[in-house]
Amino acid sequence: MPTKVSYVSADSETQRLFTHPEVQQQQLHDTFTTTCFNMPEFQIGVQPPKKAQAGAYLYPPVIAKHSVRRPEGDVDYFATAVLLDRRGAVVDGYLEGTKAASRYEVASSKSSTASFVFPFADLSIAHAGTFTIRIDVYQFVPGDYAGAALVAQLGTRAISVVAGEAATESPSSDERSLMRKARDAGLPLPA
Repeated sequence: MPTKVSYVSADSETQRLFTHPEVQQQQLHDTFTTTCFNMPEFQIGVQPPKKAQAGAYLYPPVIAKHSVRRPEGDVDYFATAVLLDRRGAVVDGYLEGTKAASRYEVASSKSSTASFVFPFADLSIAHAGTFTIRIDVYQFVPGDYAGAALVAQLGTRAISVVAGEAATESPSSDERSLMRKARDAGLPLPA
């Protein structure tokens, strides 16, 4: 009988949950680094701003990243975005924009790794408050979307949404690099 393992890595910037279908074990709030050769790595590649104006597009935009060391065969992935309040409860109706993303290949900085992104370029949060965005990543066999399986949940850093104007934040150099690679791959992202 298949079982699942969930790994949670938490630090001040990012929470990451990866579910692997072979073992039943949970490690909460411990830093976990996988050394399994073929285990895919999911992470938030571009974090949203720490502070944003209600109703305005989030900049930098949320981008999830997927790295794999070798081809995974006849599977693909998609991701969805969900808004959470400060207690971790799902908030319906506040997150606006395109809340589902396909996986797109981008240039990789390592020759032995393939890199992919799930871009969420037009998200906004309609009301003031403190939130995080959870990205749910699903694996599926092309043509069998009903058989999609949740394989990872990624949490962004907290976003303080205010009713008035918020100063524009700049992405980090690593985030700018990933955004540039996504634009070079033909994805419409803000500059």
